[in-house]
Amino acid sequence: MIFDMKTIGANIKALRDNAGLGQKHIAGYLGVDQSLISKFESGERAISSDMLDKLAALFCCPVSIIPLPGERKPSVSFAFRTMEIDSEDLKALAVINRIALNQMQMDEIAGGTMND
Repeated sequence: MIFDMKTIGANIKALRDNAGLGQKHIAGYLGVDQSLISKFESGERAISSDMLDKLAALFCCPVSIIPLPGERKPSVSFAFRTMEIDSEDLKALAVINRIALNQMQMDEIAGGTMND
């Protein structure tokens, strides 16, 4: 399957903007330079599946929706009460979001809904 890098980049940017995070935050979280995040978002560079997985956890959304066209919003939203968010905070948030995503998948498999 071939993915459109511009669509993926636009979706990553939308998710990042919705979370109120800057490219610098995402770069620190992924352990890359901020300029690479800019290239991902513009569609100039392909992003690895490992990085997509990490971003999906951070933004609490399935990896499968990131390449799809259309507006992207996280499954669970979060708000920060500080501007001093660092990469360790984002890593902890991603772990919590993975737990939430796993619970949503288990609920779906069991026939329940998110509101159960």
